[in-house]
Amino acid sequence: MLRIEDGRTGGTVELEPGRRAPLRVVACLPPRGGPQAARVIVTADVLARTVEFTGGQVLLAVVEPTHAPHAAGVSRALGAAPPAILAASVAEAQEGLAGRIAVRVVAAGDTVDPGDEGEGVRMDVGPVTGEPSPGLDLRLALLGRGRREPLELAPPTLDAAAARLTRWRQAVALWAEEPSKPMCAPHVERVRTALSSDLDTRAVLDVLDVVAGQAELPPGSRFETFAHVDRVLGLELTREVGGVRP
Repeated sequence: MLRIEDGRTGGTVELEPGRRAPLRVVACLPPRGGPQAARVIVTADVLARTVEFTGGQVLLAVVEPTHAPHAAGVSRALGAAPPAILAASVAEAQEGLAGRIAVRVVAAGDTVDPGDEGEGVRMDVGPVTGEPSPGLDLRLALLGRGRREPLELAPPTLDAAAARLTRWRQAVALWAEEPSKPMCAPHVERVRTALSSDLDTRAVLDVLDVVAGQAELPPGSRFETFAHVDRVLGLELTREVGGVRP
């Protein structure tokens, strides 16, 4: 089960993980767009990836106000899968999804659409300040903070995310040259536990830092663990495998 904090009630709701029927998710982008919209997109994408990671199915709709920057290009730059439906209102999204909305992902404090106060869990994402360009370094910076916490995307934060991403990709490329080994089961279980606890992606990143730092683990095992977890993170951690290095 996925346990998600409902922004309306403050209580924890258990979600059926989309095995019997697709989990219908709506991401409501704020009218002002910008990094707040990026955070909504990434949160909804990680939720969808988590459901699929655990064997479920997802139908994702994105509600994009007509005067906001187009979401499709931003989503691609952030490594998010394209939504099944791109709608101008929650009502339109619900019609396209042809079923009960299970989760709405919204910017905290925003009222995007009156329909947003209807059924389903509301996943609030906290405020974001800064003017970053969409990219996987921004995605990593967003994943490194609890989704409800305020986040200032100052240059040092983005530089640290970019450096971490480079470091991990280089390590994964080196590990890929060694014989494959089974994943680190205890660490993968910690990842699953973190994801089921309100999508705690910060804890997931911490697990990968631990795996990367454990030199006693076989390189092939570390590679398989990183590649497996990246199915949720969407950071293209295997992108440099097979590339030419100095």
